[in-house]
Amino acid sequence: MAILQTNEMFKRELSHKQHRLTDEELAGVKAVVYEILCDVVAVCDDLGIPYMLGGGTALGAVRHRGFIPWDDDIDLNIERKYIDTLLDEIEARYKDKYYIEAPLRTPGYLSSWVMIHKNGTVFQEYLVKSGRENGIKIDIFVIESTYDNPLRRVWHGICCEAGLFLLSCYRMYLWREEFHALAAGNKKAEFVIRLKEMIGRMFASKGGYWYDRVERCLMRCTKENSRYVAIPSGRGHFWGELYKRETFLQTVPMQFEDKIMPVTADYDHYLQNLYGKYMELPPESAREHHIIYDVKV
Repeated sequence: MAILQTNEMFKRELSHKQHRLTDEELAGVKAVVYEILCDVVAVCDDLGIPYMLGGGTALGAVRHRGFIPWDDDIDLNIERKYIDTLLDEIEARYKDKYYIEAPLRTPGYLSSWVMIHKNGTVFQEYLVKSGRENGIKIDIFVIESTYDNPLRRVWHGICCEAGLFLLSCYRMYLWREEFHALAAGNKKAEFVIRLKEMIGRMFASKGGYWYDRVERCLMRCTKENSRYVAIPSGRGHFWGELYKRETFLQTVPMQFEDKIMPVTADYDHYLQNLYGKYMELPPESAREHHIIYDVKV
């Protein structure tokens, strides 16, 4: 199914077709996402919730001691057992400042990670979304427990991967007009989108039911001291982000902009797993950018 993954294709091959942030806009977006990060981290510290920088934010901390120069977002990794407590407190403390989208919590939400948007801002990545759903945001990826038993772990992984692929196809079907317009002229993208659209059409009549089933599959293992954890909604999905709990959840302090924040102590393995030779700057043509239609800081 790797050939049918679309997130990286959109970021690398299609983002240039839409608005590219000016230096001023990029600086403004970074200031907002950093503000959100600091507020969320303050809540985590107050409640004793462990967290770590994830994805490109962890890479930025290790390689740049802050943001990747061309990057415009923030990623956090947080264990499943803390998510509801964290989101409840953010909503209570910052009711008018932030808008939360989270699986099985936000009606109509179709992604598998958590988004914390700042009200009154715009960072429009999809034309089908409107209002507060388009605010400048940070992403929280959920660290899930998975099984010690190899057979159960394999089955968990298969179900997670298949389920997330199904949801991707379902979104492709629902938002097909936007994706077809975006992919116009790119034969590879057009083929992948049409194929995923056809698959998504088969599940569309019960899309809400399948979304619920997939999300509950991700959190199926409830053993809080399992030997293994995974981040199924992350960049590498289940198999690409499967880690030993003991090593992955240990953290080390790392400079990120003007603060010290935790990164997994196993960051070398983590970043190699996600980016390969992560200390080498990619050529400009290979740098990832979000597809953006509109931005307002």
